[in-house]
Amino acid sequence: MDTDGLNLAAEQINSGAQIPTIEPSQIEHVWEVLSRIPRRTNTAIGLTAVCANLDFAPKSPDEQVALMTRYALLDALLERGILKDYMNDESARKHVFAAAATLPCDKNDLAEALADRMLRDASPEVVERTREEMKNAGWDIDRPKIGEKFLGWIRSHF
Repeated sequence: MDTDGLNLAAEQINSGAQIPTIEPSQIEHVWEVLSRIPRRTNTAIGLTAVCANLDFAPKSPDEQVALMTRYALLDALLERGILKDYMNDESARKHVFAAAATLPCDKNDLAEALADRMLRDASPEVVERTREEMKNAGWDIDRPKIGEKFLGWIRSHF
């Protein structure tokens, strides 16, 4: 594993770079594998295990980081129920994977999508303070703009 390459790819995103696009088939493959595994807390599965099929495995550290972050974004939106109408229809589901793979997005979009998940185990004081800070920054944890941006991308591109 190229940890230096992974760190560099993550640093680029953390410094404000757009998350690189990936192939829709890659994110679809990860979703198919992970959706068969029961959700539990504290369960971690390496990307290598998920992408055992080399056709879907990331070829570079940039692609690895892109796949991980784009899947995290997709998973957060799915968990919130934002994409449920699309996921019930196989052809519409393909549009979700294509959007997840190609949507122009950055660390702020990812943070907005993941905010609710990150606050689950926080104290009520931390949740309240974070909600207020996010509201002041123009974000609404309960109605993330990235959800509408994602749906708009699907409607206008697929």
